[in-house]
Amino acid sequence: MASFRYGTRTARWAEVSILGSTAGKVVAVLFAGMVVTTAGIGAALTTGVVSVEPPTVESIDNEWGEVTDERTGIRTNVVVNNPNGFGVPGVVDVSYDVAMNDVAVASGSSDGLSLSSGQNELTLDTHIDNGKIPAWWASHINNGERTTVSVQPSVEAPFVSRSLPSQDRTFATDMLSSFDSTEAQSVEAGGRTLLTVSETDASWGRATESETPLSFSATVENPNDAPVRFSTLGYRVSMNDLEVANGTTDGGVEVGANSEGTIEIDSTMDNSKLDEWWVSHLRNDERTVLDVQVFAVAETDEGTQRIPLEFMSQRVEFETDILGGGGAQTTALDSENAVDFEPPTVESVERDWTATDSGTQFSNQVVVNNPNDADSALGDVSLDADYRVDLNDVTVLDDESRTDLAPGRNELAFGGEVSDPTITEWWVSHVENGERTDVTTDASVRADLGFTEVPVEVPADDRTFETDMLAGFDGAGEEVTAEGRTLATLGGTTAEWGDPTMDRTPMVVEGEVTNERSRPLTVVSFGYEVEANDVVLADNETRVGEEIPGGTTRTVDATGYLDNEQIPAWWVSHLENDERSELSVSYYVTVEMLGQQYTVELDSMSYNQTVETNAFGGS
Repeated sequence: MASFRYGTRTARWAEVSILGSTAGKVVAVLFAGMVVTTAGIGAALTTGVVSVEPPTVESIDNEWGEVTDERTGIRTNVVVNNPNGFGVPGVVDVSYDVAMNDVAVASGSSDGLSLSSGQNELTLDTHIDNGKIPAWWASHINNGERTTVSVQPSVEAPFVSRSLPSQDRTFATDMLSSFDSTEAQSVEAGGRTLLTVSETDASWGRATESETPLSFSATVENPNDAPVRFSTLGYRVSMNDLEVANGTTDGGVEVGANSEGTIEIDSTMDNSKLDEWWVSHLRNDERTVLDVQVFAVAETDEGTQRIPLEFMSQRVEFETDILGGGGAQTTALDSENAVDFEPPTVESVERDWTATDSGTQFSNQVVVNNPNDADSALGDVSLDADYRVDLNDVTVLDDESRTDLAPGRNELAFGGEVSDPTITEWWVSHVENGERTDVTTDASVRADLGFTEVPVEVPADDRTFETDMLAGFDGAGEEVTAEGRTLATLGGTTAEWGDPTMDRTPMVVEGEVTNERSRPLTVVSFGYEVEANDVVLADNETRVGEEIPGGTTRTVDATGYLDNEQIPAWWVSHLENDERSELSVSYYVTVEMLGQQYTVELDSMSYNQTVETNAFGGS
């Protein structure tokens, strides 16, 4: 116990235990020194005729008094011991001032106190003007959520007027600690990860008496191949169900595909509402639930809806002990605003070619399931889709659409005409790739849930189909006969595609020709015909002019050409025939000996075969 000495008189102050409000919660420890002295009978005190011992303050207990919308009562109960055998007349005045972070919030006094011999219980009443709470709050925030409560006592009596040292106690809150986290979280939607959250943070700005800036942020990563967009974000901050801040962001937020981003919310608390909050805080035994909701804004047929974003929202309860100086406590609470939403899913994709009068139609039938009920906040869902299909890097479909989805199963159609030049371009790529075509799909499908756009996964369906239109060529060799005589023998013949252009596709034929006669033989030309489903792809001959001396062998090559202008017509017939073509290839050779020309069908090089494809079946 500290002591204060003046002259021969000693007054002592006691440690003050200030109790909580009507709930009886002891919430802080506050030292308040108060000195009571007497003049007694002035002349007797100064002459020493009467000898008295000074009264002492045994205890001071403070508690909240009546709490109204305008002011907060503080009741101080003081126990004073007068050790003298006689009473002290009413000549002592006691007063004190209370400040919170240098903001004067209360002032109390009691004049003309009289003390009887022995124990005396005195009651002092004062009040806090609730209008000063915003100023104190600003100081509390700007001081790192710390407040020092100071009590400045003073005493006046005959011959004595003295201010005593202030008694200070500090309490601190940590309201935002639950918002700061590096714990990994994930935002799930429809059984898949929409976003992963690596860090969340909250911080106060510089508070004034009128407002308190409060910022929230989240570091997120989008693991999807399409952006995740939030059209409009909003926030609501309440304290004990009293809304102190609300608003929306100026624009949307987008997190790019397979990239990291930051979602930020800057809010402003209206400090003019804090006097009302103060009343609720005290009436709730100095407990407050701070509820921060961050949400996306959805405009539906039923009006504006709020869809909570749980990874940026938080509910915490903080408890203070303002008069007692005890440590404040902050506890994270479970959320009461969880909303489970599911984006639509693509159940199946069916693609097909269709022959039309004008050419070829390529179409996709997409079945989409919307799991949201029509009456829910997410019942009004639309789908944005960009759909592209390439055959060996040749684009045959590039379509987009926006469709409103009904709950349950929805069938969507994408399609478009494929021009003849596009078909020809694909054929050129098919031949260049060894009669192999890779079918690739690049689909970007996004569900617009009203408050955000989320990617919709499209089943992977990249496939390959192959043909082998030269497979029927038999290079075993044969005799070239005319008028019952063997003129020459063909052997080791091969056929392969040359480098195609948009106009034609070369067919290079090469083989050994042996002149079986003693006289020179000239290979004048090779002729060829190619039909597919009665579409004539080639009907021509190639000049050779190779002379072969009698009894010798020469390697002879000739190049025929498919007319690529006929490829689109053949492709249409191929599709009309369920991707099936009857291919007919025939070759002949014209030779000259002794001035006489002979045209001979080459059976070993001529063939019929069936060509089948399943462009999206992988065969």
